[in-house]
Amino acid sequence: MNNDSCLPTADAPCSGLGYPVYVVNATTANDIKQTINFARKHKVRLNIKASGHDYLKRSTAPYSLSIWTRYMFGGYKLHSEFKPKGCKNTIKTTAVTAGAASYVSDIYSHLDQYNLTIVDGMGPEVTMGGYLTGGGHSPISNIFGLGSDQVYEVEMVTPQGEVITANECQNTDLFWAVRGGGGGTFGVLTKVTVRTVPSKPIAVYDFTIETAPNSTAYWESVAYMIAQYPTLANSSVAAFTYLYPNTSAAGLGGDKATLEAVFAIYDPPSSSTLESLLEPYVRQINKTYPDQITTKVASTVFPNFHSMFLKFADDNGAGVDKVVGSWLLPPDTLKENAFGDALVDFLGPAGGRLYMVAGAGVWDAKPRGGGNAINPAWRKALIHAVTSQEWSPLNKIERSAVEHNINNVQVEAFRKLAPDSGAYLNEAWLFYSLCV
Repeated sequence: MNNDSCLPTADAPCSGLGYPVYVVNATTANDIKQTINFARKHKVRLNIKASGHDYLKRSTAPYSLSIWTRYMFGGYKLHSEFKPKGCKNTIKTTAVTAGAASYVSDIYSHLDQYNLTIVDGMGPEVTMGGYLTGGGHSPISNIFGLGSDQVYEVEMVTPQGEVITANECQNTDLFWAVRGGGGGTFGVLTKVTVRTVPSKPIAVYDFTIETAPNSTAYWESVAYMIAQYPTLANSSVAAFTYLYPNTSAAGLGGDKATLEAVFAIYDPPSSSTLESLLEPYVRQINKTYPDQITTKVASTVFPNFHSMFLKFADDNGAGVDKVVGSWLLPPDTLKENAFGDALVDFLGPAGGRLYMVAGAGVWDAKPRGGGNAINPAWRKALIHAVTSQEWSPLNKIERSAVEHNINNVQVEAFRKLAPDSGAYLNEAWLFYSLCV
């Protein structure tokens, strides 16, 4: 997302126009404080970047001074219980304090030795600060809530150059705002303290449908399967669903349409619980379309969250021109007659993803301090639907067509279906107002 500047591809001429002019390699809160004070004094455009994992271009800016927090990681401190600074009460759960730029992969690995984990994402290079300030969904957010709901305290540097602590007892306005209100919006996070949870076994059921592209069998079986999601959610099932109605158009090769749904249950009652829940639906699809659909299943119970993460961590590369769009779907919309047509329009030729990462844990979450700044649409949604398209570097005509289609056709289909909902801040259409 650097405006076609120095992409790692031979067909993109290199230019520095999309990048900051100077970068401060910050390793302490004082480094950040001095940088902010300098930028404010000299009226210099300021930019904040950790790993740079950002669809919305917030981590880079031309003609700017950039604060690079990549090396403000680790420093882990485990807590059997946690008393926020300035508070009289003690929070009676385990927690961990870490540098705000700690990578997901690193903190998972560190906590694994204590049989603990946190609510965080599946991108190894995602950092704590950006993830938490945007909301943060996870394969276990349906159980425990969003990442923003787990935060007990932050240390941050404000735009005034003050190093402060924000929690439910002091700087409560900032504590509310940084938990879901957007990365780099209210200051620069330096440390975060978040709840940890036991790293219990996770059952995973990987289910794939293959059929002819854009066939009636494909769309009917997809609609049937997704209509079961609210029922599955009631049994604490999460799901990551990848839909490609024309895999050739999606660049995956082959002349077939696919649905891959990776279902998961945290701490299942038995090793066969998830399989037992899903097998009736698989049988029904095979029975209804015996000669038109091929189904594949793989069932595994991972001993803990970290082992599951190592298997399914997102290892997609960076350095492409891409725009994403998303919408949060309440459970009732999945059973509406209009859902099937809206899904066809939302996926388009390139396909998309339906992440069932909400549920009771998100709906009933009780963030410290009585609330936080995540989009309230999360509290009613079950599915985070995401679509994306790429274009060739420096091709303005292609880019314009892609951006128009993502916003005005694909995402618009779900906006019309659920007009009172909204989008997930970290994976939203770049130019759309997210709050409704």
